[in-house]
Amino acid sequence: MRQSLSPLAQDRLRELVRILGGLRLPVRTGRDAFLTAQLPGRWRGCDTARREDAVSAREPTVRWLENALSGALEAQRSLIGAALSSGGPRAVVTELASALECWVLLLDETGAALHSAPSQARRHAASLRLDIDRLAGGSPLHAASLAFGTDQVAVLPIGTDGDVAGYLAAGRQAPLSPADHSVLASAVGLLALDMSRQLQAVERQRAANLAVLRLATAGHPELTESAADILGVPLPGAPLRVAWLSCAVEELPGLLRAAERHQGLGQTGALVARYDRHSVVVLLPVAEGDLQALEEVLHRVPHSRGVVSEGGTLAEVPDAFRRTRSVFFGTPRGTDRLVLAKDVATAGLLAQLDHPGAQGWAAALLDPLDQHANRSKLDLISTLRVFLGNNGLVDASATALGIHRHTLRYRLRRITELLDADLDDPTVRAELWLALRLREAT
Repeated sequence: MRQSLSPLAQDRLRELVRILGGLRLPVRTGRDAFLTAQLPGRWRGCDTARREDAVSAREPTVRWLENALSGALEAQRSLIGAALSSGGPRAVVTELASALECWVLLLDETGAALHSAPSQARRHAASLRLDIDRLAGGSPLHAASLAFGTDQVAVLPIGTDGDVAGYLAAGRQAPLSPADHSVLASAVGLLALDMSRQLQAVERQRAANLAVLRLATAGHPELTESAADILGVPLPGAPLRVAWLSCAVEELPGLLRAAERHQGLGQTGALVARYDRHSVVVLLPVAEGDLQALEEVLHRVPHSRGVVSEGGTLAEVPDAFRRTRSVFFGTPRGTDRLVLAKDVATAGLLAQLDHPGAQGWAAALLDPLDQHANRSKLDLISTLRVFLGNNGLVDASATALGIHRHTLRYRLRRITELLDADLDDPTVRAELWLALRLREAT
């Protein structure tokens, strides 16, 4: 007794037949009814025997279609199982590669590889990213077919809430059949559901980060620490820098992702939050390579720039935040991508003094030290610069210069004598510091 097809299977089989340009057969009931349905026009009006002969001739094709449908349904069941497993998207990618006997690559919205099967498929990521950018042309990419050497590649966008959250690519030498495409589409649907859940989790984390950041910049250190603990937001340890990063509105999502995903910032426990439509604020600990990490983030986004503060305590974050923000909006475009707030503030004053009179004053003030250097070969200018840079602390200055503190005190007495000035006077120190900065700027 022949096995009957379910109504769903009959509908799917009829769809495959129509796609392949075969018989246009309205399904009635059972497999026999399917095989004896209406044939193309040239068989209309023929007797039953001739129609049965025609159906028999078509039976191998139908049997092949049944097998293709059965394989597609089995593959879809396996994909659902993979999606529900602990492996998540990685398991779906692996199962899809096995079902279609091809390589599979899952990319994020920027074209960066997330998962691949087999692992060697990652070598196609760079080429795919270029093709996606070229084909999209600034708009979300629709399904596309590409050729990578001898491989035929199908690329499908993965959409969540109307936006493209990633791309799924599958490639092999033999073109994908309609049944294979249906399996690929099922995988896209499953991955879209998973990515939607991930995006929701990311948005919840971003909201928590912003709440903690606003408390910190508002001057509530104890409440900041309590909220961070309750919300599960890692709070970096002092000394802390405040970085204000900004770009065009349309580029801000990319700037936010670049900061969130930067490995160096992540390792330091930096707190990253989208502050407004134009800006991302980063609270990061002072550490080796911290400024380089911020510069790398900015270089990934066109026309972005930023200002970063010196290190301080959590209680000092509000002042650092206001100073950094003020310097950012007071700094003209065209400056370096990333600047230190203290340097820009001083540079703003020096810009007002950038005229021959101020430069002549600075040269005259420091001339006795230059004359002494010509006679004794002792560079008292460098000694003065280090001493003022260390806020007049003898031990710190001696360590920075690599000399004994008694030697430093001797040099400071010589500077006092040559300049006829009191280095303990704040006004004298300020004038000498400005003179040194003007000297370096010319």
